[in-house]
Amino acid sequence: MVDKSKLENRIIPYKMLKQAVSTTYELVEKILPEDGMPALRLGLKYIDLVMADFIKKAGEGKPIIGYHFAFPSDYLYCFDCVPVCVEAVSYFISALLPDGSEPYYDLITSWGHPFHTCTSQKGTMGMTLDDLFKFDAIITPTAPCDNTYASYPFFRYHKNIPLITPDLPFLWEEKSYTYYGEQLRLSLDELGKVIGQVPDYQKMRKHIELENETNKTQLEIFELKKATPCPLENMYNALSAAAATFMSGREEKLDFYRDMLEIAKIRYKNKEHHGAEEKIRSIWPYMIIFFDLGLCEYLDRELGMSILFDIFNYNFYDPINTKSDLDTLFYGMAKKGMSLPMIKQSTEFFYPFIDDCVRLAKEFTTDCFIFTSHLGCKQFGSVPQILREALRDEVGIPMLIIDLDVGDKRMTSEKIIKDKINMFAQTLL
Repeated sequence: MVDKSKLENRIIPYKMLKQAVSTTYELVEKILPEDGMPALRLGLKYIDLVMADFIKKAGEGKPIIGYHFAFPSDYLYCFDCVPVCVEAVSYFISALLPDGSEPYYDLITSWGHPFHTCTSQKGTMGMTLDDLFKFDAIITPTAPCDNTYASYPFFRYHKNIPLITPDLPFLWEEKSYTYYGEQLRLSLDELGKVIGQVPDYQKMRKHIELENETNKTQLEIFELKKATPCPLENMYNALSAAAATFMSGREEKLDFYRDMLEIAKIRYKNKEHHGAEEKIRSIWPYMIIFFDLGLCEYLDRELGMSILFDIFNYNFYDPINTKSDLDTLFYGMAKKGMSLPMIKQSTEFFYPFIDDCVRLAKEFTTDCFIFTSHLGCKQFGSVPQILREALRDEVGIPMLIIDLDVGDKRMTSEKIIKDKINMFAQTLL
């Protein structure tokens, strides 16, 4: 007889997350007014449903596939499996549990992994070292940075987990999309051999079609954010990032964005703003802070500062053609993969990133930028100062730079972050 509990325990961190999400959602439902932080309420509701499905499938013995967020999970739905986003686990646990992923950062650092690498991988590495995850295979592109790619061999060489690494090129040309499309197809074929399944590309097409529709809905929301005041609360950005990684290619993700679009339309029509009056419109061109999502609400209510979007909420792609042959399908998948958040910014020179930021600052009538200079993102270390100068010269707005680790509060505390933003805000009011 199959031991369902034992099979589920191959993804213990997901069970931890499911409990945290369910408890937080219950508190939100009981404590907040009906119109209070709808992004949090709706996001938790749909993520809870997805988590329950993943745990159920793990209990049925489906293979556990770890993946980097640069390899969208809708591509993995050509298999009957449980997709686990390595980076999302680390940071969602950082957001929802009191000590976050810090014990697992320390565990993998004590084992010998460098402390200055990205915490987005280190949390899941520590959990896997402690046998809380039992992956059947892991798939990651050779991107977005050396720091990331250098962490993944731990899974292969220390835990003997099959590691599949489609090669993502640096050149942004037509031949790159063709090449990467071939890499994606080869990698899925290889993954199928590892887990004993034949890729069902017809099934995958259906999930990609859901993503096409979701992307269209996200674009509508993005356009509404040009309005003053911004019709969505700051918390939307955090839940949108979670939706992108945990719910890619699923009905729940589309439902989340459709619900948020309706809320945004009503607020846009009524010129409503969440929390206090909108006084400052900010763009965070890199990441928001995951270990303290309460900062989003603090900025809305205490400073009247809107976070219009962060790096996970301003990258969009052309719809993937699912009606043609496989070559066309994988070409579209490759083009999407190379346009994903952080992949686009980190796999080419900084000029397009600077151009995008200047253009978006103008389009969204932005008052300032706030750049979270994350410890693990060494490939971006020199960019903030260049961006600051470009924004000053081209748009006439300032930028605050905060050195921190977005997943570990011990490097730069919540108090220090708030103090920096408060002092910066005083210069704008």
